[in-house]
Amino acid sequence: MILHTISGAPCGWRALLGFAFKQIDVEVRHLEGGRREHETSTFLRLNPRAKVPVLEADGLVLRDSIAILAWLESAYPARPLFGTTTAQTGTIWQILLECAEYLQPATNAVVFPVFAGDGQMPPDRSQAAEELLAAAKALDRECEFLEKTLGKKHFLCGADPSAADAAAYAEIGRVQRAIETKPEIMSSLDYDRLERRFPRLSDWYERVSELPGVTATAPLHWRAAR
Repeated sequence: MILHTISGAPCGWRALLGFAFKQIDVEVRHLEGGRREHETSTFLRLNPRAKVPVLEADGLVLRDSIAILAWLESAYPARPLFGTTTAQTGTIWQILLECAEYLQPATNAVVFPVFAGDGQMPPDRSQAAEELLAAAKALDRECEFLEKTLGKKHFLCGADPSAADAAAYAEIGRVQRAIETKPEIMSSLDYDRLERRFPRLSDWYERVSELPGVTATAPLHWRAAR
């Protein structure tokens, strides 16, 4: 099995976490986004949409992270990603899709300008500042949603990690990275420490981080910088 992705791409990270949760090895081929390798003719034969991740497995080509997670569940049922009861399956799918539809765009709206900037908050009342503050409030709502969803559970949908945790972890991981590498601007957005505002979410993030193989799924350029 070969998974094609770009370092830092959250959907690729989401798929890699599925493999880690199931403790299944996959060969990872990192494309260089800066060199537009996802737009080469070779890659476009795998995915004409020029998006990552793409999984090649047993002659099958899958070009969507959620489809990869669903295929992985069917191909390797041990350590289920979608629960063991119909109620669990429905709940996991619901939170997985909510993370994709709401959490990921909210995270993008904050971390894209933060990572691209100089680490300083834009001037007061500037359009950039107002947009970033509004984006932070939207991210607040999604983090609060996850905080309430967790309650006293170890993972988002129960005692074991699921596809929902894979989707959420890839997003919260980017928030945590922004806190670590751009502390001044993130503090201005009231994200100086995740544990201060979202203690359950912070504990969950550490819990997932400690699972076998999860550390190795982190974006390649993050690991290289340590």
